[in-house]
Amino acid sequence: MTYVHWVEPPIPAVKRLGYAPALDGLRGVAIALVMLHHADVLPGGYIGVDVFFVLSGFLITTLLLEERAAQGRISLRGFYRRRARRILPALITLLLGYLVVVALAGGSGIRAVALGGFFTGNAVQAFASPNPLAQNGLGLAHLWSLAEEEQFYLLWPVVLILLARTRRLIPALATILAVVLVWRGVLAAEGASFYRIYYGPDTHADGLLAGALLAALRWRGSLRVPEPIPILSFALVFVGSMIGLLSDAGWLYIWPFLLLGCVGMTAAAATDTRMAALLSVRPLVALGKISYSLYLWHWPIMVGIAYHFHARHAVFALLLSVPPAYVSYRFVERPFRRARSPLRRAALSVA
Repeated sequence: MTYVHWVEPPIPAVKRLGYAPALDGLRGVAIALVMLHHADVLPGGYIGVDVFFVLSGFLITTLLLEERAAQGRISLRGFYRRRARRILPALITLLLGYLVVVALAGGSGIRAVALGGFFTGNAVQAFASPNPLAQNGLGLAHLWSLAEEEQFYLLWPVVLILLARTRRLIPALATILAVVLVWRGVLAAEGASFYRIYYGPDTHADGLLAGALLAALRWRGSLRVPEPIPILSFALVFVGSMIGLLSDAGWLYIWPFLLLGCVGMTAAAATDTRMAALLSVRPLVALGKISYSLYLWHWPIMVGIAYHFHARHAVFALLLSVPPAYVSYRFVERPFRRARSPLRRAALSVA
């Protein structure tokens, strides 16, 4: 009896990504854009969120593809455990702190904390009317972007396992991304609100998917970044942001160009380019390392100060958010990501 074994076509050898300081530097740029936007210093800085999305999609997909190549499979349990170590400790610390501060002020933050803790902020802002976060949970409204990422993390490893088996990962990803872009255009043509389109879990998934597509291209050895690309990418983001500010409807039409710029910047940071060298400077890398905690803490601090002392203190609030962000990074994020002690492992299991 003859047995026929199916052997997958060989994949070109691609160097493992490893630690790339430029990616942390790009995180530093992204969090600076977001914070300056929230402080009304840089109106077009909202694009920093999409930089984070593209980076997340790229890094997560790269790690999963590398794991599949090294071990022959993707461990869902291991993936979700790593995500829990990365996301939950700092988030839970913020939510507990928010509850305490709101209680001391004589209010109740339970509803807002529940929406943030269960990663539903994006769906609430897209579909709920009136928006409960806008009513009594403004200090946690920024967690919508974290919800978008976590929803993606929940589904994407399973989808990637299925797509990788088809040997059509890149065409499939490109098709899914195109469907999201077309679907957003259809909703806009039918008169959907800004909140539905911007905060929708479906309509704002393009950055994460674009990052995943970039990772697949790199994995197949198809990622080449000529030196003019980073400059053009930054120009696209800058010009697109400015054009979007000139018209209430402009943001919808320039969004794909902004996304393309974010993809170009991420590709430049992940490869050997001059832009990667610039992004690897120590201040940007240091800012990128604490970017998650800084993102968590800067907005509630800004909202609290603006509520009590008016918006002119927004820049002061940005500076004030750096110490708690560093403390969160140093004493919460880093220890729990390693999670070597039984107590920390037990805490993560409960979470």
